[in-house]
Amino acid sequence: MISFKRAFAGAVILTCLAGSPAHAADTTSGDLVITGAWSRATPGGAKVAGGYLTIENRGHSAERLQAASTAHALRTEIHEMAVNDGVMTMRALDKGLVIAPGQIITLAPGGGHLMFIGLDIPLHAGDQMPVKLSFEHAGEVNVTLDVQAIGAQAPARTVSTAAAEPAHRAEQAAAASVAATSDADESFFTHLHAEKAMANFTVSPGRAGPVEIAIQLEDANELPLSADAVAVTLGNAEHGVAPITANAERVGNDRWRVRMSAPLSGRWSLGLDIRITPVDAVNVVSPILLR
Repeated sequence: MISFKRAFAGAVILTCLAGSPAHAADTTSGDLVITGAWSRATPGGAKVAGGYLTIENRGHSAERLQAASTAHALRTEIHEMAVNDGVMTMRALDKGLVIAPGQIITLAPGGGHLMFIGLDIPLHAGDQMPVKLSFEHAGEVNVTLDVQAIGAQAPARTVSTAAAEPAHRAEQAAAASVAATSDADESFFTHLHAEKAMANFTVSPGRAGPVEIAIQLEDANELPLSADAVAVTLGNAEHGVAPITANAERVGNDRWRVRMSAPLSGRWSLGLDIRITPVDAVNVVSPILLR
């Protein structure tokens, strides 16, 4: 597991630019170009957040992102995503992330990402969070993550950044953005973290209506967790939909599944009641965004 203790005890205050949303500048270090660094705002009490960015290797040799860290999290991990038996799962890359010569790798929601665990401060839209990336050859590179709204799917783009990109890359980015927003059956994936248990859950499809929620449980060491029972609660206070709770069905040692209904699009509150043993339970809540 790749982890870093916080660099120093005193917290570095997150900065917010007044007037208009902040935009992180592109970062160049040797043959590496890092762009579009961002994160999402965290709901109250959340201790985990994802980090996303694009790394381009313009050199002739492979580079490796070995680790990442921020003063605002107890540890930061590099994660990759995989689909096993229809359930999206996540694991830390113990040997880091390799970027081949000429390759462009994008860490984005639903795919590979940085995971900040044990946040000491909530993230709000408009904040900027400093992060240190450690590369095998380029060494340490400092980047700044722009914090977007809860449920954001991509960073805000500036006119100057878009104009500076080669035309074919701008077209590809625009096409990808349209595809992401027009695919009504795209699943919603997120990660919940508590002291004794973690949960990767996938809501399929990621739109209003009948949904299937797949849950994979892990313990504090990110090993498969076998619980006695799991209950899921869905509610939407914004539209006056009272919370409804349903018991999930076990489909594997650490996997659970439940079918529920979320009749309206927008932001919902999803809660998990994980009964590890009859006398030991964990409750976590996260917002989910349905189209």
